[in-house]
Amino acid sequence: MLAVIVLIAIAASVTAVALRGRAHGQLDATAQRVAAGLRDTRTRAMATGKPQWFSVDLRARTFAAPGREPRAWPNGATLKVTSAAEDVQQAGVARIRYFPDGSSSGGNIVLVGEHRSVRVDVDWLTGAVTVDQRHE
Repeated sequence: MLAVIVLIAIAASVTAVALRGRAHGQLDATAQRVAAGLRDTRTRAMATGKPQWFSVDLRARTFAAPGREPRAWPNGATLKVTSAAEDVQQAGVARIRYFPDGSSSGGNIVLVGEHRSVRVDVDWLTGAVTVDQRHE
């Protein structure tokens, strides 16, 4: 009987660790998708010679690079966006603009999970995108 209880405890521990790891993995994967979308937006602005916008729809819980299908962020996660006021097109939609020279309006997107967050920064001068994983 004691052996059965020990096995149940081990199984419960392994399941909890696996589920927590999956949530972290989803947050990291989404942050990498956001970063890729931002980089794609920068490349598109430079290639077309026209400003391009990366959009985050906070109501629909989606983000998208121009010409791409919107992607949803994980359930249970929240998104916080800091961007230039002049790039707000409509309520609930935040945008980061890239210029033809590769620079941007700058900003950041923070994905917040249950126990940690991941921040995607956009440098205004160079348009460079960096991903910073932080534990809370």
